[in-house]
Amino acid sequence: MTIKEMAQRTAEEMLAAGLTASTVWYTHDAAFLPIVRAHEASGKEEFDREIMSDYVRDIEQRVEQKEIKPGQYRKLLRGAQRLTEMNDYGQLLWTSPKLASKFKLNSYFQAVLDEFLSSLECSPKSRSDAMWVTRKYFSWLILEGHIDLSGAGAVEIQRFMIYCSNHMKGTGVHNVKLYMKKLCHFLAGRGYSAGTFEGLLNFKVSRESKLYPATAPEEMAAILDVIDRRTPRGKRDYAIILLGIVTGLRAGDIIKLRLNDIDWQKGEIRITQAKTGVPLALPLTADVGEAIQDYILNGRQETDSDAVFLRLHVPYREFTGSTAIGDLYDDYCKKARLPRNAFDGKGFHSLRRAVGKNLVAAGVPVESVAQIIGDNQIDSIKKYVALDSHHLKECALDFSGIGKGARA
Repeated sequence: MTIKEMAQRTAEEMLAAGLTASTVWYTHDAAFLPIVRAHEASGKEEFDREIMSDYVRDIEQRVEQKEIKPGQYRKLLRGAQRLTEMNDYGQLLWTSPKLASKFKLNSYFQAVLDEFLSSLECSPKSRSDAMWVTRKYFSWLILEGHIDLSGAGAVEIQRFMIYCSNHMKGTGVHNVKLYMKKLCHFLAGRGYSAGTFEGLLNFKVSRESKLYPATAPEEMAAILDVIDRRTPRGKRDYAIILLGIVTGLRAGDIIKLRLNDIDWQKGEIRITQAKTGVPLALPLTADVGEAIQDYILNGRQETDSDAVFLRLHVPYREFTGSTAIGDLYDDYCKKARLPRNAFDGKGFHSLRRAVGKNLVAAGVPVESVAQIIGDNQIDSIKKYVALDSHHLKECALDFSGIGKGARA
């Protein structure tokens, strides 16, 4: 298939997904044809990854130099991503394009990064984190004068970790160390470096453990009250938020929920958690079941997708990321006039903390709480115990027997 034929086929698949003809052919002319012309200018008729990489770098430079606006940049980048998806998978995945990374790499380091990412078997979130750390390290090497990995060894890794520790918090340094270990093992295995430098990356990192709040019952009620359940959007959003309130499911698991994950006869929801890979069975309570049923029968669009919750606009597919759930939850918090501040911990995940807190407050053993909400480590339950202020007060000592002049 030539690159011109690929652009035509991609446009046809966009039409089949339900996008309007005007939108599709505008995308074809404005976003696909520049890529076709870039291939033709290089004498290539078929899709060429190197040409595509050069094209993406060019539009990244143009948006940085303000030759094009961010909106146009995203359209061009989306065009490149759509054609790449069609080349790699034979279909569109409908993933969202990302803005240009601030960590710039040359072709050598970009090739090593691509090779490293292709070797990983992990979740999309872990892959994204690994890419970020690797780009940061490679970009730092370039700024230090390295054009490849031939002169990068223990001294460079040590200096890079010191550099990170000077401007990052403990949690960030911990994550950099984690993925640097994976990267060093990969580089040693592929012959890019002389060793894994395991000893350099075995130091402990002190991390702050911040205690975030759980959503209060009156706040949950206020959020549910402002949802207009007469509309398809309201039916969907009500079911999503109620599912979070009752079960404590993570947003990432809710967007991955499939129609056959719900056993209506047994009254169960059975999933494999995206974060831990651990199977989880939850009771389908009457209120949650009725909300999901109302959405499926009266609000969900007709589509071949088996995802329970769909986007409201064509193509009718599942959400591309859990941030969409957080965004819609934040919108209802605003409508309910619940104050929010940046990084205050009162987002959608606070519903999960509320479920954990309520279970602990009800006297459920921590081992059972871990099983119910799907945490595979008991240590993860400690934050729910800390949120149970009622029982924590019973642990406090009074001041009886301590005189006014007593010394510690």
